[in-house]
Amino acid sequence: MAKRIVFGLLLTVFAILMIVLRDTVLLTIVLSAICCIATIEMNNAIKLQNKAIMGISVVVSAIVPFYYEYGENLRSEFFNVDAKYLICLYILALFIGMLFEYEKTKFTDVATVVISSLAIPFAITRFMYLRDIDEVFTDKGYGEAHGIFLVLFAAFCAWMTDVMAFFVGSFLGKHKLCPKISPKKTVEGAIGGVAGCVVTSLILYAVFVNFVFESENVNYIAVAVMAAILSVISMCGDLTASVMKRNFGIKDFGKLIPGHGGILDRFDSIIFVLVALYAILNIFGVAL
Repeated sequence: MAKRIVFGLLLTVFAILMIVLRDTVLLTIVLSAICCIATIEMNNAIKLQNKAIMGISVVVSAIVPFYYEYGENLRSEFFNVDAKYLICLYILALFIGMLFEYEKTKFTDVATVVISSLAIPFAITRFMYLRDIDEVFTDKGYGEAHGIFLVLFAAFCAWMTDVMAFFVGSFLGKHKLCPKISPKKTVEGAIGGVAGCVVTSLILYAVFVNFVFESENVNYIAVAVMAAILSVISMCGDLTASVMKRNFGIKDFGKLIPGHGGILDRFDSIIFVLVALYAILNIFGVAL
């Protein structure tokens, strides 16, 4: 437990540092490394043996954050190919790569690699999307500070849900939530996680409204509703990762972070939260 808390605090310090350096190439490098390691962890989890697929999947996952950050300039200066066409070619390459070692490569291996090398990096690069929210929605009065808030908001919804659910469940938990998936999770812990997420998110928003934001838009109700929704989605992400590990017959995706497991063990919830927040902002056009 002590090791988990210590490394949890170190991760928090690291996250703050990344926010400070959000407009530098260092953030892109760090997110690229996270995507790369996540893909390697997933490849190891499914015991992928096809070296061609393994190699190309790791390279592509590492490229995704750089493509998000610099792809527009590349398209205008060197070539004009939309990302969706590159994705089609990449998936074709994966299936062609399956032919080289077909005896030990299953279709499910390729399908999993598509998720690990494209879907997960796409989710992780939503950090950069949220950071640039003032450039994405120019008509909602967003400023640079809103990007910082949304990045922190996503992190709060994932990690504060986990922390509050753990403590409430430890002291008050009596009714099992999903005993066959995660025996330690309780209904009381889940309720505490949602409540804690909403309260801390509103406190975070109040700080930004009163001391940081320059716009006059104030929408506490939207923040509270989104926090509750994202908190539930965060728990679904955690449970989904548990189901995957049970299917793969592993305890953790990796051992990179002592007391926490691998990158996917630490980012399972926030991957779901980032994608959901990205969808909510685009579908409903919420202004904060």
